[in-house]
Amino acid sequence: MSDQQIYRLRAPVSGREAIAPVQAGVVYRDGETGEELEPVAEVLPLSPSESKLPRTPVNLRVCRRCEQLTGRDLATCEFCGLPAG
Repeated sequence: MSDQQIYRLRAPVSGREAIAPVQAGVVYRDGETGEELEPVAEVLPLSPSESKLPRTPVNLRVCRRCEQLTGRDLATCEFCGLPAG
């Protein structure tokens, strides 16, 4: 069972994102730009969970434009950018 919550991190200026577990008091930086990454969302499944996968099939949806599987926790499709809705 995983007790560590995984977060989606974003660099405010460039918009680059990463998915990683976050520890309090630690500053995370983008490896290419050096920008500080800020936690913007908890990634499903929420902790504690038996799964260590960032997304399980039950937490995915099919994009109506490109028909790719994308996370239910995302506001837009990560492949084509279509807003969820």
